[in-house]
Amino acid sequence: MKKLHSLSLISLALTLTFAACGGSGSGNNGSTDSTMANDTTVANTANSNEEKLEANKKMVTDFYQSFFGDKDSTVLDKYVADDIKQHSPMLQDGKVWLKHTLQPFLSNPHMQKTKIDIKHVAADGDMVWLLVKDVAPNGKEFARVDIFRVENGKIAESWKVSEPVPAKSANKNGMF
Repeated sequence: MKKLHSLSLISLALTLTFAACGGSGSGNNGSTDSTMANDTTVANTANSNEEKLEANKKMVTDFYQSFFGDKDSTVLDKYVADDIKQHSPMLQDGKVWLKHTLQPFLSNPHMQKTKIDIKHVAADGDMVWLLVKDVAPNGKEFARVDIFRVENGKIAESWKVSEPVPAKSANKNGMF
């Protein structure tokens, strides 16, 4: 009787073991399907994140060219959040102030459209950075870094750092 009881326990243990391993009899413990599903989810998430970064970069560069290069004030409504936060000490918060203040610049007939010279674009999360070579109306060159935070498909926050390009440099690297 003890032998029969021991065999029954062994049989039950083997049955539970096979059931826990998927019971397919293929030797697959189910982890491959789970791992493949996890790998697919990670890949889809990575692709989705990359697509979002690319969309944010495109949106910001389109805005920058349209607004600063083409002098088109209508793009403010398309690309800029109503309550945009400005970190430049020369600019106030809000799209209404931006429209009102920059209207003379944008409507000046002497301000010609120009192709913006964006040297580098980078994005991480909801942040987009542009390194721009800018030439002022007086011909002076500037290296500008504009940083934008994107929220719900619009520019919600902005930073600007600007430095004149010097005639001489202590290195051969250049600013761009």
